[in-house]
Amino acid sequence: MVGEPNRRLDDVRDLRAMAHPLRVRLYYALQALEAATASRLAESVGESPALVSYHLRQLREHGFVEEAPELVSDRRERWWRPSTDGFRFSLPDAADVPEARAAAVALQRTALANQLERVEAWRDEQPGWGPAWSRAAFSSDTLLRLSPDELEAMHEEIQEVVRSWRERGRTDEEPSTGDREHVFLFLHAFPFRP
Repeated sequence: MVGEPNRRLDDVRDLRAMAHPLRVRLYYALQALEAATASRLAESVGESPALVSYHLRQLREHGFVEEAPELVSDRRERWWRPSTDGFRFSLPDAADVPEARAAAVALQRTALANQLERVEAWRDEQPGWGPAWSRAAFSSDTLLRLSPDELEAMHEEIQEVVRSWRERGRTDEEPSTGDREHVFLFLHAFPFRP
């Protein structure tokens, strides 16, 4: 993958572009596959290749994906890959511009809906994964007392751990048992008052 390891979205047009539910699904499918054609992605997300091609072009226009011409073996196919390892955005960064805030909220809602769909799918499919994956999977929540600075520091530490495990999963330096699968991890941390 090329580009920023965790691209910060601060342009309202980019926020709006990624707030589309199909684009979020395509982006994450492409993250998992690392590179794919529109036809392969269409199979993955259950949409038509023409619709997927349109949305891939929109994602390319906003710098989320790029073409991978070195993978082309047939002039009729077009390969795509993510141009970043992820993205992040902040509602406070958009607070002063109503249009930016609306776009950030829309993206946040779309991303959360995608995350919840994945959790629901896991719940339904869990028996088919067998006991090893059922034991390994987890869901956790914890109540902490932290300052904003401490929460930011914790976030950076978590991101370092995630980056380390992402790289470990991408390399074959350590012997693998051959049973690696894509694992979806999402964490939310925010203040609340009981």
